[in-house]
Amino acid sequence: MNWLKSLWDKLVNKTSTSPTLVVVEEEPVEYKEESVGRILEQILLEAGVSEHIISKLDILAVFEQWYQGPNNEEEIRDSIQSFKEAVGGSINAKLNRKI
Repeated sequence: MNWLKSLWDKLVNKTSTSPTLVVVEEEPVEYKEESVGRILEQILLEAGVSEHIISKLDILAVFEQWYQGPNNEEEIRDSIQSFKEAVGGSINAKLNRKI
C-alpha cells in the first residue's frame, strides 16, 4: 500500500499546478493638463469665433502671455472680458461680436 501512496504522490506532484503570486507594479498615471491656449480655443470655437480669426489675430499666443490664472475652463472663461479690455484693438473688436 505504501508504494501505491508513493506513486500517487509522484503523479500528483507532476500534474498539479500551484498558484504563483505575481506582483505587478503599476506606473503612476500622469494626467496631461490641457494648455491654456487649447482651453481658450475650445471656448472661442463654441462661441462661434472662426479658426481663421483665431490664427490670424494670434489670439491664443497673446492670451497665453497675458493670462496668469489657474488652468481650468471656468477661470479662463471668466477672464475673457478682462482680456478683451486689456488687449483692445482688433482682438477686442472681433471677440466683442461673438462673446
